[in-house]
Amino acid sequence: MGMVLPILPSGRLSATIGPAVPATTTLGSEVRSSLPTGLVEALDRVGDQIKIDVLDPLLGSADLQELTGTFARLFAKFRDYYVSTVLILWANLEGDPQRFSALTLGTFRVSQNLISQHGPKWIGEDGTSSALQGLATTIRIAKASTNLVVTPQTTASIQPSQEIAEHWATSLIAFSMAFSGVLSSLSALASGKATTARLENIVTLAHWSRTYAARAYHSAKVMGLLRAPGPPPFRAAQRQGEGMVELPLTETTDEDVALAEAGLADYHRLIREEEL
Repeated sequence: MGMVLPILPSGRLSATIGPAVPATTTLGSEVRSSLPTGLVEALDRVGDQIKIDVLDPLLGSADLQELTGTFARLFAKFRDYYVSTVLILWANLEGDPQRFSALTLGTFRVSQNLISQHGPKWIGEDGTSSALQGLATTIRIAKASTNLVVTPQTTASIQPSQEIAEHWATSLIAFSMAFSGVLSSLSALASGKATTARLENIVTLAHWSRTYAARAYHSAKVMGLLRAPGPPPFRAAQRQGEGMVELPLTETTDEDVALAEAGLADYHRLIREEEL
């Protein structure tokens, strides 16, 4: 049986190719100290609104059906916040792709450490593996998209169709929405704060984040943003009862499936090879 994913609206987001950005809900002290106070405050305000307007109702859903419907209903609102985050970061970093990339990867490191340390206790190895694998996949996309901004002549050589570019952008934002729910919940649980998040919802969002990241990776390959290096470095058996969602653009490759279905041990090997 395939995994049930929310049906997401499309068509409103301008399909531009640019850096993938991290969730705004967990910056970490090291990243915070490296940013101007005004920028941190602006990002915190957006993060607070995301928590109130999107994450709290999402994570408090009573069952899978409500969670799926809430994700689809609130996706457009999260998308607007996501675009606001991009604009705030880009303006405050003066359009510098190198600084943008450093901030992105620094925030991803904070996320990786949080999930690695606290995920197994609260969402188990399966949920932890899904969240980390989705993050590893998105890091590869972020590095490739940042290189495009640094090298304009490369950007000019990539002319994806509107449909593919929209699919890529929507998948990245859906990853960020699901991943934000995982990060926000684990951050609260790790610090002993009261939370209304249901653990089963966190686990489901972790699985969704992995699948949306795989979709974004697949679209990035179709666009030519990423070039597959050949056979994947690992292969993991597909979990019973949780099939990979069929991608609508072209046929899924073995590498896409491996990225989406890797186990925790495979993830750690991938991180060592990728040199985050």
